[in-house]
Amino acid sequence: MTDSTVKNASMIAEDTLIKMKCTACGHIANVPDWIIGEFAEEDRMSGKHGEVEIECPVCKGPMRRVR
Repeated sequence: MTDSTVKNASMIAEDTLIKMKCTACGHIANVPDWIIGEFAEEDRMSGKHGEVEIECPVCKGPMRRVR
């Protein structure tokens, strides 16, 4: 890597991870907050209210934020 590449890489923000747990199988995953934000915006635009759910990669059940 060149010096400018290293400098630019150090300026990239790290993702904030949110712990999500599947309500069906119990699988736990850390999901970047920007992904949760995308789903929240999608839900808001479609008129859905409440907690964001994503699909579990293991069983396809709903995953919710661990509180």
